[in-house]
Amino acid sequence: MKVLVINETLKAWHGRRIGLAMMMMSILILFIFIVAIAIDQSFGLLLTTEEFVTIGSVLHIFIMLYSFVLVTGAISGEASTGTIKQLLIKPVSRHRVLLSKWLTNLVISFLLYCFVLALLFAFGLFFPHVVPLSSTFYYLFETALYTTPSLIFYVALATLFAVITKNTAVTIVLTILPYFFADLFVLLAAEYDWASWIVFAHIDVFNNYNPVSLAPPPFPSMWASIGFLLIHIALMLAIAT
Repeated sequence: MKVLVINETLKAWHGRRIGLAMMMMSILILFIFIVAIAIDQSFGLLLTTEEFVTIGSVLHIFIMLYSFVLVTGAISGEASTGTIKQLLIKPVSRHRVLLSKWLTNLVISFLLYCFVLALLFAFGLFFPHVVPLSSTFYYLFETALYTTPSLIFYVALATLFAVITKNTAVTIVLTILPYFFADLFVLLAAEYDWASWIVFAHIDVFNNYNPVSLAPPPFPSMWASIGFLLIHIALMLAIAT
């Protein structure tokens, strides 16, 4: 497994332009920073560190979309070129090959997200802060933790679709659709008792169990909700591999 993970990491770095993705994220953060400075110069509305970090944290959407591209390229892309077949004919089980691809691309996506949060914090230091910086850092750390279940779920879902369809475009579309529209379905089903058993209702852990959240959580316990989500992740990976 270790060799497979290293091999997949090298292929992801050189073949899927991780460096380019990091550069694009940096440019987006720089753009947000410049806009914030321009607003201050024009209207005198200077953001605080906390506000800048909060606004910039929406970039997790781009990280999520890029994670779909990563895992899809690792499976569907290699299936179309025949690269993955060369791995499968070696004395390595199919599930080890596919699990290594899922795990590697999941870790890369998470590290890229941490890179974005670190940049946001660094740029945020140029703004005045009204709460201790340690509190802002803790907020970013908490954001990363609460986003992890969603990232794990959708990378597993993309892995499943990639194995089934073996088509890059179809896989990305099938994964993007629930990512953007599942909340609408959950909202429409909220009046029914069975709505709490919809797996997509458990993905947004932060909003579900935030003390100031207006909507009731799907399960009384956050850990029960995460456990329910992990069961579905395990099922998707079991089917895929």
